Amino acid sequence: MGSGLAALATVLALPPQARVLVAGGDLNGRFSYYDGRRTVPSAYVGHGGLGNDWHGVIPTGLLPPTGPAAASGFAALFEHFYPGASVQARLGQPWLWVPWRPIRPQPAWQALQARRGAALTLAPRLVRQLRLHDGVTQLELDDGSTHRAPRLWMAAGALHTPALLEAATGHQLARPAVSDHVLCYAGLADGLAAPQVQRAPGGMWLQAWRDAQDTALYTLRPARFEFRRLDHGIEQRAVFGLPTGSALRKIARRASPGLLVEAFFNRFGLGAQAPRHSVYAQVEVPDAYEPGPDGALRPRLAALRAATDRARAAVPFAGLLASQRPELQLPGIHLHHTLDLPALHAAGLGLPGAAVQVVDASVLQRVGCEHHSFKMMVAAAELARRETQPHP
Repeated sequence: MGSGLAALATVLALPPQARVLVAGGDLNGRFSYYDGRRTVPSAYVGHGGLGNDWHGVIPTGLLPPTGPAAASGFAALFEHFYPGASVQARLGQPWLWVPWRPIRPQPAWQALQARRGAALTLAPRLVRQLRLHDGVTQLELDDGSTHRAPRLWMAAGALHTPALLEAATGHQLARPAVSDHVLCYAGLADGLAAPQVQRAPGGMWLQAWRDAQDTALYTLRPARFEFRRLDHGIEQRAVFGLPTGSALRKIARRASPGLLVEAFFNRFGLGAQAPRHSVYAQVEVPDAYEPGPDGALRPRLAALRAATDRARAAVPFAGLLASQRPELQLPGIHLHHTLDLPALHAAGLGLPGAAVQVVDASVLQRVGCEHHSFKMMVAAAELARRETQPHP
């Protein structure tokens, strides 16, 4: 149930002969947003999930924080999608893989279906009702069809999985808070060595940094044109991170040469050499938001501010001209830890051998300071392999 990145990794790890139905939302889905301004998406109910718009950045510094996913599992999944770019030697080192073509669920599903044939059924439909009874899962889709199976892999996303399981079981399973990453601007620094950019088949490697406690991930961006003014960039941002083509067009319309320089560096590694660099930090924030009845996420400002203050204080660069707007931060779009795991297990779900396994970010308690999308995929694949391998 679900058709995003976690679902894709799960099905890739299942035995090829296993009969699988992927019920993952229709082709014309709908977004949810962090708040009423509707600028930053928090979830997508539709085929492919938020993976349709994932920038595809894969960090190699920290291995998956949950499950027994080992370096070999990380490397195997990475090289499945990027066979020409070796990753093994970079594991445990602070690098970011920026692919020319991010992993996109929809074309990946089509390719997988072509290989597995009748064993894999894609149903881009919404689930009207989920029922769990005596170890059997029953899905009723919005086209009126009904499907039964002895095993359900739940991958509906951090915000939707708890609600769907609560409706099916009658148990209170959602946590009262939602964890996330947050992105913040640390400031400007002069005279730093340019971040390393190493190109490889299918993408490029960008150098990143961590603090001594592995609690924050730092990146450098060239600061040029009017973007050199302290805090100017973070104040004017409408998009953040590794812009796709549409995002580049949005930046161009804002007539911001500084943001364009950053965007071209983010996307293509251009212009790394610069007399001045902007320093950005990403940090995990446990219980960063409270879900509201209207679907919006209410920020817990004290938790967000404490996390960004710690990240700024631990910047590993000398001579930083610190930001004067420390209250400014941007959602990381890495929502996780939305399920109460003891309550989930008490309901008989998610335990070894259980009929319902949850593989999305709702069960990730701690994800570290790095982008966790690919690590979530690794953990999902590892769980699928473990749950379907023969037991002695």
